[in-house]
Amino acid sequence: MRHLRSALILLAVVATTAVGAGVPVVADEPPPPTPSSTAGPSGATEPGQDPSSPSPSTSPSPDPGESPGASPTAEPSPSVEPSPSVEPSAPAEPTAPGSPEPSPGEEPSTSPSGEPEAAVAPQAVLPAAVPSTGWRITNLAGEADLGGYSVGESLAPGDDMRLKIRGTAATVQMDVYRMGHYDGAGAALVAQAVAPLTAQPACSTANRTVDCSAWSVTHTFDTDGWEPGVYFTKLTDNLNRERYIPTVIRSTDHAGTVVVMSATSNHAAYNYFGQYSLYKGPTGYADRSTTVSLHRPESGNGAQKIWDYELGLIQYLESLNVPLSYTSNAGLHRGGPAFDDALALVALGHDEYWTVQMKANAQKLRDAGTNLIFLGSDAIYWRMRWNADYTTVTTYREEGLDPVKDSPETTTLFRSDPFPDPEAGLIGSMYDCYGHNPRTDLVVYNPDFWAFRGTGATKGAAYPGLIGHEVDKAGSASPTSVHIAAHSTYNCADRTGLSDLTYYVAPSGAGVLNLGTMGFALSLTPGATVVDRSLQFVKTVVATIVREAAVGPLGQRFTEEPNLDEVYSAPPPDPKPFDVYTTPGTHTYNGRQWRTTCAAYSSQIDRCRTDIMATQVTSVSGAFVSKTDWYFNNLTYVESPRSLWTTNPLGGYGTPGPKDFTWTSGGRQWRTECDTAVSGGGGCRAYIWGSFITSRLDSAGNRVFFWDKGWIFNNIVRFTA
Repeated sequence: MRHLRSALILLAVVATTAVGAGVPVVADEPPPPTPSSTAGPSGATEPGQDPSSPSPSTSPSPDPGESPGASPTAEPSPSVEPSPSVEPSAPAEPTAPGSPEPSPGEEPSTSPSGEPEAAVAPQAVLPAAVPSTGWRITNLAGEADLGGYSVGESLAPGDDMRLKIRGTAATVQMDVYRMGHYDGAGAALVAQAVAPLTAQPACSTANRTVDCSAWSVTHTFDTDGWEPGVYFTKLTDNLNRERYIPTVIRSTDHAGTVVVMSATSNHAAYNYFGQYSLYKGPTGYADRSTTVSLHRPESGNGAQKIWDYELGLIQYLESLNVPLSYTSNAGLHRGGPAFDDALALVALGHDEYWTVQMKANAQKLRDAGTNLIFLGSDAIYWRMRWNADYTTVTTYREEGLDPVKDSPETTTLFRSDPFPDPEAGLIGSMYDCYGHNPRTDLVVYNPDFWAFRGTGATKGAAYPGLIGHEVDKAGSASPTSVHIAAHSTYNCADRTGLSDLTYYVAPSGAGVLNLGTMGFALSLTPGATVVDRSLQFVKTVVATIVREAAVGPLGQRFTEEPNLDEVYSAPPPDPKPFDVYTTPGTHTYNGRQWRTTCAAYSSQIDRCRTDIMATQVTSVSGAFVSKTDWYFNNLTYVESPRSLWTTNPLGGYGTPGPKDFTWTSGGRQWRTECDTAVSGGGGCRAYIWGSFITSRLDSAGNRVFFWDKGWIFNNIVRFTA
């Protein structure tokens, strides 16, 4: 990063006829110098990224005839580089028009099982599932204000859905949605009811297991005729606070279908409701639970793990016109004839806790010709045990703590003593590491891999944001026939990890494929921000995998040469440096808060908008008033070949070599410089002439703000090497 002189720098935005938006003031950082009468603010290099050596990218090409100045005014303009401090700045005129923006009650009775139960309250059961977008939460309730759970690990069609709900309001409305595609709505409304919220007893915390089974049933839905799948009941109390309750209705026959499995044991393991999970207790790891109950609300939004790692995949899978059926972790544990002749078993984004019987049943399926598809990472990592009714999950993690000794059922890692059985022998690869760092690029190793059909992938092609936050790699425990189709790096918590997309064919002809990353699932999570070409890669690859798995044993059509030794004989690819300007999401970098969103600029290139949390000064009735908020920082056009910019002045018309020229579009003056000391080799920067606010010190040492005109930095174009 270029370091300019330490000075008070005032940046600006494009002026229009109204006054209102301000610009951050940045001290001791490398932004542009204060504008003079002939030259305004200029850009500085991106953090950790020299424009002269752009990162590899496979996202070429703005549409040749598309000019960024086609709208009558410019896009928002000031630029701020990462810096440790921000001061109030001069006011600035707002961005010109046309600039894009990142786009009911009876007393409880007792059920035959002895549980407190409410009689069925009046409810509306719709004659048919109605596609609806009303499933989204807009006012999330706090855990202490509203929450509940659905009795049982999962249900069979026709079982009663008994909801136990606690809340501080008077009543709760329950809207039951089946989650799916539904022409883009994301869910279908199947039933509704309203019930009073009555006091519930405290949850038990005996033996550090939070269990709310003593709660009475608030409402019972009859699921007769409901289609198997994943259901969200959206709770809305009379104060308009909302929360989810998830329920899995599993299929009773999987023949001729792709079986989608919800990771119910994993959801329970991570659930921190009541301050206990398998990971931590009130003071940390030492007082964690060793047994957790499914009979309690889930932390987060009430269905957080499904939301994060499963929902987007389920919604997308249901759009593929593939015969689907549904099961849960306990469903796989039971196994049996229900799974006979299943075409494939799909584990979703995060399915970490398995029983020995679950794994044995998955192996039986594979050996009978059922394809196994793992659409995430970290699967089959911890051994766990169910209780008799599948409502608790037990994992001690340490052999010495588990009362079940010297047994395959001892709840250590599958790869660990006393009976090591590494998961890679089934999956093809196995967990390597995790981190909460930004996700990195998926790097293609074999572009001819059958699941990459239709992506246009080339060897070494990089798809941003698809690797993390837990990754799997192939190794000595993998089947000897394993094939690595993508080989990528990830910055884990304490080291650089590896992620392999693996595939092998079992003697039965079944194919076993593991994505080795949670990035595909996370990219499809509702509301996720991901680079468009990465999202298209995810959709194409997942669609190809699932559609082909639905035809029959993958190995009858697709075989790949083993290449573990070949891949690992070469040094691993270097992890791509973190780039705040092209990594979607909200980040803290160099002590500053940044927010980046990316979208397609054209059919082949992505454009990212970066905002920064900063303090600006606005002009209100002639007075200067400071305000801290998110403000536009700059636009970045992701790497693409120069040849795709031959008609676009933002990219210097695609010709190499130093240049600095002006041009006019929509009545505005623009300036582009490429391959200069400021832009760096392999890139261009564009500026627009406009009004901005700067400042000076008067003779008494007071800062005086005033309007000025000059060139204002607007965007970066990066070229592939």
